[in-house]
Amino acid sequence: MEFLINPNVAYLLIVTALMLLLLTFNEPKFTWPKAAMTFCFLAAGVELLYLKGNTWAFLVVALSPLPFIMAIRQTPVRSPLLLLTILMLTIGSFFLLVDQNGHPVVNYGLAGFVSVLCGAIIWISFGQSRNAQGVRLSDEPNSVVGLLGEARTDIESHSAGSVLVEGEIWQARSKKPIHAGAMVRILRQDGFWLTVKEVEKLTKK
Repeated sequence: MEFLINPNVAYLLIVTALMLLLLTFNEPKFTWPKAAMTFCFLAAGVELLYLKGNTWAFLVVALSPLPFIMAIRQTPVRSPLLLLTILMLTIGSFFLLVDQNGHPVVNYGLAGFVSVLCGAIIWISFGQSRNAQGVRLSDEPNSVVGLLGEARTDIESHSAGSVLVEGEIWQARSKKPIHAGAMVRILRQDGFWLTVKEVEKLTKK
């Protein structure tokens, strides 16, 4: 039991839970990150019952997803906001567990490695990949509802695919299977997720 109640284990659980939380904001359809995130948060909560926590660091960690959410809802993705998320996550999680003198008790080497890894994941996976794909992350609700687009990949029933709308790639889902190349109409917009249905292609007479 003493091995499990350990600052390094608690640190890994907290950071993993936060990274999974960011993933759920980025890919809201997937359910496995939510289940894993819930487990990590619960396990980290048990750890914190036995370990000394730092209040201000907890506040920094709790607020770290906010600049990330703001960043991915803008086109192009705002890099300074992603950097702010990385900085808040790194500093907050490192100082979250302290000794009686207020010094971090997490292994410095472990914290350094995890911080670099998480920073790279946030920067490359969540930031640069979205900019490269040209994904439109509009703050204006229902901005593309009613428009026509083209399925770029197969969209299985209640599964994810991608569609091209007004020259921009969106992630999409459908109640019925849609083959790549089919014309679709946008029924609903949930952030940067679209619900679509297949329609007949227009032909010139």
